[in-house]
Amino acid sequence: MRRKFACITAALFALLFAGGRASAHHGFAVEFDGTKCTDMTGTLTGIDWQNPHAYFHIDVKDADGKISSWRLETLSVVSMKRGGLDKQDFLDNMGKTITARACPAKSGTEYRAAAETLKLPDGRVFIVGQLVEGKRAGGRPEN
Repeated sequence: MRRKFACITAALFALLFAGGRASAHHGFAVEFDGTKCTDMTGTLTGIDWQNPHAYFHIDVKDADGKISSWRLETLSVVSMKRGGLDKQDFLDNMGKTITARACPAKSGTEYRAAAETLKLPDGRVFIVGQLVEGKRAGGRPEN
């Protein structure tokens, strides 16, 4: 009985240790600036449907007409599917205008950001990232 208990305990510690290493992937604040989040409206041009994060690409036109191609990081594929958004939603809206709430990369040299929410052309709004500003989709504060 003691030997079985020792084996189970050792296995649990091994799982806990392995889980800690796997979840140490990266923190939002290390890469992105949560104080500079903004709305981006532009043309959806691509999707990278992969784990641990999916990415979508959007061409944003500035006030001078210059187009910047942004790569926006999202939650995991599984998390987005749980929230009602799947790859087909992106494919169906390729070339259409979308709006994302996103926080830029701290590096400032690349057009990369972490998306918080995504609004599709049909008006549906999805949470696709961390809500670092403490707001839900549609601008309502979290409770």
